[in-house]
Amino acid sequence: MAKPMPVMTRTILLFTAALALGACGNTDLTARGEVVATFSGAMSGFTFPEDTRLEAPERDASLGLITGDCQMARVSAADGTPAWGVVIDIRRGGVVDDLGLASVTLMQRTDSDPTEGRVEAEIGVSPFQSGAGTCSLEIPYAEPDGGMVGLSGDCDLTNAAGDTATVHAQLDIIGCAVVE
Repeated sequence: MAKPMPVMTRTILLFTAALALGACGNTDLTARGEVVATFSGAMSGFTFPEDTRLEAPERDASLGLITGDCQMARVSAADGTPAWGVVIDIRRGGVVDDLGLASVTLMQRTDSDPTEGRVEAEIGVSPFQSGAGTCSLEIPYAEPDGGMVGLSGDCDLTNAAGDTATVHAQLDIIGCAVVE
């Protein structure tokens, strides 16, 4: 499993993002990192080597745009302290080959055990999903100011035919919609 971003790097990223969001009022969703699926020996996914804008989901996917959506919702942890539920959705526009990762949805809470995370993915034209306890997803940080969240880990997925795939994620997202 990939290691979370060092604290110094996260601090610089959060500070830079806060300045950009505060100075410009920018609400665009950006991603840095990767989400990669391995299926039938092939690897496919989304790689964002630097802050990459994810287009709004309503944009025309036939143009080949990568679209995305992110929601952070305030929830109460079992002990009553505030926590965040996070859902990140990324979709590839255009034509995807039979083994390519077409879309992925990552779901986790800041107060949950990493094994409680969930992933749904479309690989080629087949929907896959994780089962109970088949993930190890962590949220190293979630900052509602600016909608910033980090998510990392791995999940094993299956489809209706019993085929298996693995999804690895190491993402930093800025601009999630925050629901209080």
